[in-house]
Amino acid sequence: MNALSKVKIGQVQTVAKLGTQETTVRRKLMAMGITPGSSLIVEQRFPSYIVKVGYTRAALDREIAATIFVN
Repeated sequence: MNALSKVKIGQVQTVAKLGTQETTVRRKLMAMGITPGSSLIVEQRFPSYIVKVGYTRAALDREIAATIFVN
């Protein structure tokens, strides 16, 4: 299991867990489709993380991206 910040750009990853207990952050991620078991691709890391989940692209700041762990 790796933090989202450690994976290579362009590789398909499966979300293993959301490492935050903050309800608002968890709800935000779930609303974007970022849930345990979902697949995503990191497309960009700077200035913010851009991830593709299904047909949706989402922008995440570094703090939130650090709470997402993938396989």
